[in-house]
Amino acid sequence: MRFRTFGVCLVFCGILAAAEKKKPGPVQGGNDVVDITASVMVDKEAVTQALGRDPGLDLIIVKVKMVPKGDNKVSVWRDDFTLLSGRDGQKSQPLEPSQIAGKGSLMVTSQGVRGSGGMMGNDRGPIWGGVPGTGSRPGRMGGNGGEAGNAAATAETKTTVQPGAAANEPDNPLLQVLKEKVLPEKETNDLDSGLLYFLLDGKPPKIKDLSLIYKNSGTRVILDFKP
Repeated sequence: MRFRTFGVCLVFCGILAAAEKKKPGPVQGGNDVVDITASVMVDKEAVTQALGRDPGLDLIIVKVKMVPKGDNKVSVWRDDFTLLSGRDGQKSQPLEPSQIAGKGSLMVTSQGVRGSGGMMGNDRGPIWGGVPGTGSRPGRMGGNGGEAGNAAATAETKTTVQPGAAANEPDNPLLQVLKEKVLPEKETNDLDSGLLYFLLDGKPPKIKDLSLIYKNSGTRVILDFKP
């Protein structure tokens, strides 16, 4: 009886492990103008596989497919998308390929945005990286300020590239890959698809905590990446 119980436990644990490793499928949403399908990658292995090389940063990649409805034309702009982390309220807009693998150093900052219950502290200090795409991980400078308020407060993630590389330095090979795979910006009445690149402050979130928000022409579509 003891061995039978042990065997059942092993099978049950195996099922749980397989369920945890199973990647969530794409999520869908839309409005009167466009249908959107999106899937997200947060772990390093999936991101590296999607790009064909390690970006050297804890990137979050969202694969987006946009299908206009009827004869509608859709103006595709990457800035119409925002990634939201329900874990800590951080929001981030897509990075441009040159911000990830261009010449210079990448700086990521989280700024507190007032919510209904207070303000999330913005004194945690900026995060500085080495030259993007080289494998150098960002590190924080400054204090580790706390947070005040409640979950209604959000933190806006800002990403900028600080100059520093020589003008004659060759381009990072990753830059061309990112440009080829990024969601193209254009006006279209046909299917459009590509990748969006995001970076959030701190520990990479879990997929279930993420939502993709699309805002265009006064309309909004929210896609939750929950199992």
